[in-house]
Amino acid sequence: MKRAPLAIILLVLAAVAAAWLLIRGNPPAATGTRLSSRPIPAELADAFSGERAYGHVRSILAFGPRPPASKGYENTLRFLESELAKLGWITLRQSFQLGTPRGPLTFTNLLARYGKERPDWTQSVPTIIGGHLDSKLVDDFTFLGANDGASSTGVILEIARVLAADPKAAESIELVFFDGEEAFLPNITPTDGLYGSKYYAHTISKRHSWPAMGIVLDLVGDAAHSFFYNSETPANFATAIQKSASLHGLELRPSPGPILDDHVPLQNTGLPCLHLIGDFMNMPYWHQPGDTLEVIEPQALEKTGRSTLRFLAEVAP
Repeated sequence: MKRAPLAIILLVLAAVAAAWLLIRGNPPAATGTRLSSRPIPAELADAFSGERAYGHVRSILAFGPRPPASKGYENTLRFLESELAKLGWITLRQSFQLGTPRGPLTFTNLLARYGKERPDWTQSVPTIIGGHLDSKLVDDFTFLGANDGASSTGVILEIARVLAADPKAAESIELVFFDGEEAFLPNITPTDGLYGSKYYAHTISKRHSWPAMGIVLDLVGDAAHSFFYNSETPANFATAIQKSASLHGLELRPSPGPILDDHVPLQNTGLPCLHLIGDFMNMPYWHQPGDTLEVIEPQALEKTGRSTLRFLAEVAP
């Protein structure tokens, strides 16, 4: 595969790093009691099915593009709510309105917790697992965002099925499908993009208890490209994910520089995060018409899902 020249990569990383620093601002102060992480049984990882996750990706793409406030986004929300309910998860739509380069828009994050009783959303659980649901709004062609949004959504939905087999493990997890990760202009900037994760980060910082960790997945469906984890993740997270990825055949290395994605607003509140992402800079279809089901591989989804679940078993408090 042809890789971008090193000079271009360094320029991109410099721009991303600058944006990352600009977007930090003053993170909201966390006021809740910090929870302890809760390991899950290691054997749950082996129950994750890449074929099932692939089926979820295919179902999501059948709704068409999913930019914020679109029919495709609403239909995908309904699909997720229905599938999660079948598995015993209770969902909450977190809607809010913000200004964008396209004018004011209503965004909707989808949150999910496992259990029979309505959750107390003013309290946290130990672990957040999230990824963005929206696809980028493109005027010149139909952009489905199979890898860029749908892949992580399919993985998280399959994680929900696996966890439901162990209610104690499931009750320690909050699932979040972020809206508005994609910028309306070409690239994410301090004022455009990450709308949903910024809003979610603000709300969890006001909860009475505070999560132990967050995990964010993005562009995880294509095994032909490298996978990265965030280089700024805590040392114990790096050790655990490297071990977990090795056990499940996922080729993974630290990112060569900061990557601006939905984990950044969470980290800015003081929440330690693990971020797993495919090498989008070398995906020729990134934000292009070719980001369709053809680039998604069940094996890549399976390696990601199993590595994520194993990480939750391996990571030390």
